[in-house]
Amino acid sequence: MKLVFVHGWASGPFVWDSMRDELKDYDCTHINLGFFDQESISIPDGKFIGIGHSLGGLWLLKHYPERLSGFVSIASFNCFYRFVPKQILSGMQKNIAKDMMKELSAFWSHAGLKDPKRIKDIHSLKLIEGLNWLSKWETEIPKDIPIKILAAKDDLIVTDKMTNGNWGKQDIRWIDRGGHMLPLTQAKWCSNHIKEFLNEFNT
Repeated sequence: MKLVFVHGWASGPFVWDSMRDELKDYDCTHINLGFFDQESISIPDGKFIGIGHSLGGLWLLKHYPERLSGFVSIASFNCFYRFVPKQILSGMQKNIAKDMMKELSAFWSHAGLKDPKRIKDIHSLKLIEGLNWLSKWETEIPKDIPIKILAAKDDLIVTDKMTNGNWGKQDIRWIDRGGHMLPLTQAKWCSNHIKEFLNEFNT
């Protein structure tokens, strides 16, 4: 069973580091959208289970809906701009052009992420492009595949209102604490739910 992991805005594959050991027995591919370091988008052939954090979930639904045999959203959405005023996103784009590190540090703090230490290169144009995706993309929710939604009550980026507004009719599993960076802050909880989800394919 192939799993494809896609990170969110202003992060990279490192967001999955705490979950790698938990899921080491599975066939995992980790996409790098190119906000940091080198872009690497290599999707395996055939059907796969998409696991997206934040913007990563929207990216999967936008580009590969027909290839998904299952989908796991971790603090993600199928539309962002209906819940966040577009002027906030356009303001972030302007701030990145003026003082990229100040804007990134503010976002990371809001998301509950300490400044990543393993980043070699930061690509400002790609960050601006990602904000453009958030301000424009809206996707259909697949109706014919299993879906599981993981979310935190204290997420300041993807709030419970946004989560319910996007996924209200889906299987939402909540945790009280963990913030926006659930793959790092609640790695075991996320991994256990993914394993439970995968076991459903074998029953």
